[in-house]
Amino acid sequence: MSRIRFFAAVSAALIAFSAVSCSHKINVNDDTDNSVTTTVTGEGEKETASDNKNKAADDINSYIKVKQAKPAMWKVTDTKTGNEIYMLGMLRFATEYTFAMSDYVNDIYNKCSGIAIELNMADVPQDQLEEFYTHWVYTDGTTIQDHISKETYQTAREYLTENLYYNEFAESNIASGWASQVNAVAISKVKGLIFETLDTSFTGKAKLDGKQIVGLEDIMTQLKGIDACSDELLDFMISDTIRRGNDIAAFTANLADQHDSWAKGDVDALAEELYWGDRSHDLDDDYEAYLKVNLYERNDSMAEKAEEFLKNGDNYLIVVGVTHFSGKKGIDDILSEKGYKVERIDK
Repeated sequence: MSRIRFFAAVSAALIAFSAVSCSHKINVNDDTDNSVTTTVTGEGEKETASDNKNKAADDINSYIKVKQAKPAMWKVTDTKTGNEIYMLGMLRFATEYTFAMSDYVNDIYNKCSGIAIELNMADVPQDQLEEFYTHWVYTDGTTIQDHISKETYQTAREYLTENLYYNEFAESNIASGWASQVNAVAISKVKGLIFETLDTSFTGKAKLDGKQIVGLEDIMTQLKGIDACSDELLDFMISDTIRRGNDIAAFTANLADQHDSWAKGDVDALAEELYWGDRSHDLDDDYEAYLKVNLYERNDSMAEKAEEFLKNGDNYLIVVGVTHFSGKKGIDDILSEKGYKVERIDK
């Protein structure tokens, strides 16, 4: 596979393994469609019972219950100055129902002066971009076979080869790259996905409307996140993603459950801490280290940027991954602890 295609796949899946790997039980109760009942077992396997025998097992739209999204949003106010910002949690994938959101979402966008996203690639200096790309290959003389188990390597190589994602240059790609690759392959098998996410949708609209577009992080933060994942944890992520991806019906239904939770504004059901729940306890410390860098520290940093916007009077709409608002250490919680008025918008 070409270098360009490799990095395109990596960029699509970067620090987004959780988008396909939720292993806790998700219950979505909605009156729009009771013909499908789905659960995720403790081992992360999807059980699906349906009265629709003609359902396409790999079409995500056939599983989705919540047809009009009412995603979780927050209004943050500095009570001393009256300055305001807004925040929206997004998924790392999209379906035909993702953009069918309630009017209040677009109303909020219209009143904001700009969009703030996790990383604005347009602002990345060329030298940092080159360092980012170089970071995805081993430069110490080792290969992927020195970093993951023989069994996982063989399984991943076969999986990538079958799907035309492997060539000899992949041997020098780091384990995070292999994890991103198998993630990209698994996602590519799901029908009905739209290869646009809310942040790219809003930034595209902002460009047309002449609104400002800013990034909350720099690309070095992304590199730090890559390095925070141990080889042992990546070994598990690679093999587990392939295992899930090989059951396309369960894999697709799982994504649909996540989409329904997001569309209902249930951010805590999507908490990052709940992902990869079927890992060995031997990996608990590795996973906690991964969460510390890729979630908690990033939440703190994004909250600091949000506070900067409030102090400067920048009325931005912040659009970042929904997991950054889940649990008790989300961006909204941090800003509330700092003394800002944080209101959930759920019109």
